[in-house]
Amino acid sequence: MKRWIAGILIAVMCLGTGCGNKTEQEPPTEVVKTAEEMKQEAIQEKMDAMSLEEEIGQLFMVDFRNNEDGSGMTVLSQTAAEKVKKYHVGGVILFAENLDTLEQTQKLTKDLQNVAEIPLFIGIDEEGGRVSRLNKSNIPHETIPAAGEMTEPAQAEAAGKSIGGTLSEMGVNVDFAPVGDVNTNPDNPVIGTRAYSNEPNKAGDMVCAFLKGLQGTGVSGAVKHFPGHGDTAADSHKGEVFVSHDLERLKEVEFVPFAKAIASGVDFVMVGHIKTPNATSDNLPATLSAQAVGFLRQDLGYHGIVITDAMNMQAISDYYGVGESAVMAVSAGIDIVLMPADLDEAYEALLHGVQDGRIQEAQVKESLKRILSLKYDKGLL
Repeated sequence: MKRWIAGILIAVMCLGTGCGNKTEQEPPTEVVKTAEEMKQEAIQEKMDAMSLEEEIGQLFMVDFRNNEDGSGMTVLSQTAAEKVKKYHVGGVILFAENLDTLEQTQKLTKDLQNVAEIPLFIGIDEEGGRVSRLNKSNIPHETIPAAGEMTEPAQAEAAGKSIGGTLSEMGVNVDFAPVGDVNTNPDNPVIGTRAYSNEPNKAGDMVCAFLKGLQGTGVSGAVKHFPGHGDTAADSHKGEVFVSHDLERLKEVEFVPFAKAIASGVDFVMVGHIKTPNATSDNLPATLSAQAVGFLRQDLGYHGIVITDAMNMQAISDYYGVGESAVMAVSAGIDIVLMPADLDEAYEALLHGVQDGRIQEAQVKESLKRILSLKYDKGLL
């Protein structure tokens, strides 16, 4: 009897203390999200909350060079502030007319960001050499020689780092540089010493060095002008421009610096208003050509942001309507339309283009995702 009672007592004690073969329950494992998962969730949450009108606005980067009286807009005007809000624009490009002192520019970029619902890309053309907005301002900066005057990648990297440091301090986060064109035509009226070299691999190495210096400061680079403006005999600011080479030649020469820039992680590629009749069959400038943009996406494997050259240039404005050219560009796969001649007209055309089915909303969302992804990476979201 005593042994029987003792057995019962031991069994009861085991039930209370978990002895025997029973294992203790593990606490629930906490699900830890990766940085990429957190990023994608944040982007999707932002996109889910956006209207079509807000989505369309992110596809524009606009300029506010002058006030209504013709003076340079160095202080955010009411008109500019209202347009940023009304059209939900994704970016603003600054020019020499917008720059005076460092403190003035810092206030202008801060005020622009403050009126935007989604933080802006704020860009500028700062290549060094003759294409420098800083040289016309009172902002302290290092004078950078033209790309064609540099001979070593270390010089290009130092130039990129110097420019990026100044722009970052100003509140600018995108530089429309470096020039990736190969300067193969000595009679070219617009590129010349803006290009690093007439040899594609050397030009590509210099482009990558500049980008390393620039993007290391947190300022995005935009290599330009794809598919290559180096062998043109005309200026796309003033009219139509042609490159007569076939696709094989373009891949061997003109595409090389762009391919290297893409491999090095460039944030933007700017497409030029360049017709390539022996490489494409649509008789359109690259900015409006799905075939030309396809070279970037499929042939060169670029997944970042594709932006047009300024859409108020005569290669576009003399031949295509303001609204129609914006619709054609986005339909071709462009992510950001830069400087439409009339923002009101271009915006309405894109909005109606989606509503009537000329532009697939899925394509808009794809561009929007690229834009928001980079803004997230830059700490803007």
